Amino acid sequence: MNCPECGKALDPEHHGDLVCDGQIWCNGCQRYDDRLMEVLSFPDLEAWTRRLCRAFNQEPVHLRHDPDYLPDPKKYWDGATFLLAEAFHEPRCIMLYPPGQRLMTLCHELAHLFTGQDHTEVWARTFAELVAWVKVRV
Repeated sequence: MNCPECGKALDPEHHGDLVCDGQIWCNGCQRYDDRLMEVLSFPDLEAWTRRLCRAFNQEPVHLRHDPDYLPDPKKYWDGATFLLAEAFHEPRCIMLYPPGQRLMTLCHELAHLFTGQDHTEVWARTFAELVAWVKVRV
């Protein structure tokens, strides 16, 4: 897999270096639309989840959030990055942490559930499709 603009080799395992938006780009050639990075309310993200599951013919995915959220970002810091979300295949749900209550994070985690894969090329392509779908609807 290579960036369509510069040709750089892309590795889905290093997903922080990728921009999945219609295609898979390196983060030097493309960036995410700012609207995908805005923090949204939990009910808004639940509505987006329902829309995405319907649009991609997927079984429902349930969202959970941290009911004990404290406005302390250190709670979600793992020493290298913030913990944004986790996807659980059984039960089919996503745990969103406050730093990850964004459409981009939702698409990332839904791609895991829709493909049943970790950070693979299939996952990255699905993530790119989800982002492109959302981007024209925000």
